[in-house]
Amino acid sequence: MNARQLEIFHAVMRSGTITGAAAFLRVTQPAVSKAVRAMERSLGFRLFRTIRGRLYPTPEAERLLPDADRIMSEFSAFQRLTGEVRTGGAGLVRAVASSACATALLPRAVTLFQKTNPAVRIASQLLSARSVAEAVAAGEADFGLALSPVQLPGLSVRTLGAAEMVLIAPTGHPLLERDVVTPPDLAPHPLISFGGETHFGRLLDQAFDSSGVRRVIGLQVTMSLVAACYVQQGVGVALVDSFTLPLGLSGLGWRPFRPTVLLPVTLMAEGSHALSRHAAGLVAAVEQVLEGSAPSPAGDTVRALPGLSPGRRAPRPASRSQASR
Repeated sequence: MNARQLEIFHAVMRSGTITGAAAFLRVTQPAVSKAVRAMERSLGFRLFRTIRGRLYPTPEAERLLPDADRIMSEFSAFQRLTGEVRTGGAGLVRAVASSACATALLPRAVTLFQKTNPAVRIASQLLSARSVAEAVAAGEADFGLALSPVQLPGLSVRTLGAAEMVLIAPTGHPLLERDVVTPPDLAPHPLISFGGETHFGRLLDQAFDSSGVRRVIGLQVTMSLVAACYVQQGVGVALVDSFTLPLGLSGLGWRPFRPTVLLPVTLMAEGSHALSRHAAGLVAAVEQVLEGSAPSPAGDTVRALPGLSPGRRAPRPASRSQASR
């Protein structure tokens, strides 16, 4: 099967009809039918059968499809690359990121990057941490960002900075009267949190165990942003990554959580290729955002981040109250 035949086979399999494949490939229906018959003669087995006027792939064709998907995806990536090389590499930066990095960190970095690179196009996709690593390893993205570390052969991995787990609660919640929230403080309150099988959940279990408290999950989630939405509805309180704070979620306050739980921001890139100039520029913008996004340390006055109040405090003497404004 040559490259053109593979393209036709893939189109027929994905469209489900000879007519659909012909329209996608912009060729005639007889040309597709002829190519399919030629493929079958060359391979020595049937790829499709027609039953009551409908086309059905054979088991042999179904077995070939996953590899055909992979090859066509790699070919599409190669075509994009040749286009970028032809235009001097100025056209596109492809970034993939897991939840918090995709919804909070990367958008702020792109805004910063495009101030000096307005002509560069950005393609951004939200994936699970594992899928981020796989996309980068397959050459489908220039780089990836995640808070859950993933190692795959051929990947270059380094830490750019870190997010910190913080408590969020509805405005006026008694936990917001505290300077710092600890595992024992959370025991009486319904906790929205991550399952123990996740990276975030394992880190939180360690933090609770070190305080001699068992982490009891009232509602299990997989993303900090989803947890925040439940907190907004009064379902409970949550421990989320600090990147969630500037997202403009109304009616919520936050406090530092101790013991400190840090979530390293992991950059993943292909180990055999240096980042393009523009991809490296976007990564540098991510690092700039990270430098200015750390929450206040324990014991310091808790500052509000954009879009999220640190919550109301108990009345204090005038001098301390003024200092905290």
